[in-house]
Amino acid sequence: MRALLRKEWREHRRVLLAMLIVLAIGQAVTLLGAGQMGSPMAAYQKVVVLFAPLTALILANRLVVREYMGRTQLFLETLPVHRAQVLALKWLFGAALLSLAMAACFGVILLAARGQVLLTPHYIALVAIRSASFIFLSYALAFAIGLTGRYRFVIWGVLIVSIIMADTAGQMAMAQWPPFHLVQESMVYERLQLPRRAVLITCGIAVALVAATFALALSAEGSLVVALSRRMTSREKSGVTIGILALIMAFTVIESRKSKPAFQLQQAVRSEAGPAVAVGITNDRSESRTLANLLASDLGRLQSFLALPQAPPLAALPDDALDGDAFQRAALPNADGVVVRAAFTNSQFDREAFRAYAMAASMDWHSRGRAAMEDRRWLVEGIAQWLVARDLPQQQEKLSLRAAFAARLLQARQRDAGSAVLQWLTVREELGACLGDALAWRMVSSLAQQMGEQRFQALSRAVLAVRPPDDVRASLFEPSFAQLLAKAGAPDQAVLAQQFGRLFITEQTRLAGPLGQIAIPEVRFTARPMQGRTYEVHYQVGKADDEAMPFSVRYVTLRPWTAEIPAEVLQRVDTTRAGVLPSSFTRGTRLFTAIERREPLLGCSVRLAAQRWEVK
Repeated sequence: MRALLRKEWREHRRVLLAMLIVLAIGQAVTLLGAGQMGSPMAAYQKVVVLFAPLTALILANRLVVREYMGRTQLFLETLPVHRAQVLALKWLFGAALLSLAMAACFGVILLAARGQVLLTPHYIALVAIRSASFIFLSYALAFAIGLTGRYRFVIWGVLIVSIIMADTAGQMAMAQWPPFHLVQESMVYERLQLPRRAVLITCGIAVALVAATFALALSAEGSLVVALSRRMTSREKSGVTIGILALIMAFTVIESRKSKPAFQLQQAVRSEAGPAVAVGITNDRSESRTLANLLASDLGRLQSFLALPQAPPLAALPDDALDGDAFQRAALPNADGVVVRAAFTNSQFDREAFRAYAMAASMDWHSRGRAAMEDRRWLVEGIAQWLVARDLPQQQEKLSLRAAFAARLLQARQRDAGSAVLQWLTVREELGACLGDALAWRMVSSLAQQMGEQRFQALSRAVLAVRPPDDVRASLFEPSFAQLLAKAGAPDQAVLAQQFGRLFITEQTRLAGPLGQIAIPEVRFTARPMQGRTYEVHYQVGKADDEAMPFSVRYVTLRPWTAEIPAEVLQRVDTTRAGVLPSSFTRGTRLFTAIERREPLLGCSVRLAAQRWEVK
C-alpha cells in the first residue's frame, strides 16, 4: 500500500502542487476583498463555494478519469492487491489532499480574522462542520461521476440543468437545499446554532455516493467501469444527442413558473370597489378605508390608461418606523402581489407620493421587473406621479418646485438633462426619492403635453402594457426603448435630452424666487486613518463649528458590482453638526454616503449631496 501511495504522489505531485498554488492565489484574492464583505471570515465562505468543488473535480479527474481512460488501472490489477484496496487508497488520498488544503485555508483565514472577529471554539466548530460537510459531498460526487467514464459530461450537464430548472421553473429555491444552505453567506455570521438537519442530509448523500462509487467500481469484477471508460459508439452519440435535444425542448416549453397564491393580509380594511386593495388597520379605521379606496381608484385608473387585463393584489402595511415620505416594497418569495409599507399615522405622511409609489410598484409587477430598467425607469415613475397629480393643481405646483430644485442640484453637480434620460438610476441615487419622482413627473408631463394624450397613451402602452414571458425571451425579443419611442412617434433620447434641458432652465427661471430661499450648503466626507488600514469617516455640512438645521447622514458599504442601492439598506445618523460615522472602514472599502434634510418649502426630505467613493 505504501508503494501505491508513493506511486500516486510521484504521478500527480506536479499537478497537485499547481492546484495548491492556484488555491492559495484564490484565497489571497478573496481575503483582499473581504474588507468589503463585513468580515475576513467571509473570504472562507467564498473559498469553500468556489474552490472546493473545483479542486474536487481536478482530483477526481487525475485519480480516476485519467487512470481508467488511459487503461493504467489494468497494471494495478495485476498486483497482489485487492481492487477495493486500490480504490479506497485513491479515494482517501484525494480526500486527504482536499481536506488538508481546505484546512490550511481555514487556518490562514482564522489568523487573518484574529483581532477583528470574536473567534470562540463554538463558532470555529460551527464553520468547520458546515464547510467540511459541503466539501465531503463535493468530493464524493466528483469521484462517483468520474467513474462513469464517457457518460460523465452528460451526467454533469443533466445535473446542472436540472438544478437550475428546479430553482427557476420549479420554484425550489436552491439556496435552501441542504448542501447549498450550509455554505450560503450566513455561514460565517451564524454563531449560535448548527443546522443539524442540513448537515445530516448532506453527509447522508455523500455516504450514499461513496457506497455507489464502490458498488460501481467492484461490480462484475471491475469490468463495468472498464466498459464505461471506452469511447462512445456512433449509436451512443446519437442517443445522447437526441436525449439532450429532447431535454432542452422540454425545458423550453415551460413558459411560466408554478403559480403562487395571492398575498392575503389579515386584519385589514379592504377597498369597497375597483381592484382589490387591503390596508392594514391603524387607530383610525376610516382613514385606512379612505386610503384603500384611493389606492383602488388609482389601480383602476392605471388599468384603464394602460389597458391592463388585471391589477395585482395590493396590500399596504403601516410602519411607524419609516419617515412620512419614505416608502418600502416587501419581497414576496412565496406569494403573488404587491406589498408596500408606509407610516400612515405620521403627521408628515405624503399620501399622494405614496399613491404614486404603489402605482409604480404595480407597473413593475405587471412588467415582471422590466419597468425598472434604467432606460425607461424615469417614464414609469413619471407616469405614476402624472396620473396621481393630473387632477390636483396643488400637487402639480408642489412637484414643479421640487423638480426645479432637483434640476438646480443637477446643474450644481455638473450633470445635464442627458444624464436624466440615459443615466436615470445614477441621477435618482444622487437626488433621492422625493426629488427624483418630481423630476420624472416634470419630464413625463412635458412629453405628454408635446405628444398629445392619445399618442402618449400609445407610447405608455407599448412600454408597459405587454406582460413579458418569465424567461429569457423577455430579453431576447423585447424591442428596445429607443425602438418603442420611434414607433410611437416620440422624439429620440438625444432630442428629449435637449428639450428637457431647455425645460429645466425655464422652470428654474420661473421659480427663481422660491428656489432662492432654499440654501445648498457645502458637504464634505473625508476618511482619516486610525490604526493600520482602519479609517474613520468624518462628515461636515457648512462650516465645521456651525450648528446647522437637523439633517441625516445616510451611508452603506458597497460590494463589487453594486448597482441600485435599496433605501432600506442605508444606515442613518440624525444630527445637527459635523461628526464621525459610528463605523470604521478598512482601506479600499467602497462607500455610498449622502446628506438628507427635510425642506419645509418642498414638503419632503431632499438629498443635498450623495456620492460613491473609496476609503483611502
